[in-house]
Amino acid sequence: MSKEDLDKLKLEYNYNLKRFYNGCKYCEKHKDEVDKWIAEILTILNNIEWILIKIQEYEKVDKDTILKGFEKI
Repeated sequence: MSKEDLDKLKLEYNYNLKRFYNGCKYCEKHKDEVDKWIAEILTILNNIEWILIKIQEYEKVDKDTILKGFEKI
């Protein structure tokens, strides 16, 4: 995998991670809508996990990066 492709995966990871956290925050504030959004949030989580597996095939990722995203791309 080229560096450019790996960087694209990292950007996609960061984007999905942000969507996941935003979705969780939304559901915390709107508990009556959790059933409406839980499937989408789980889909985003699955995307995050798949992207992380692909990235880890080429480089080690520390816990802090997994939780906060990639800083330098």
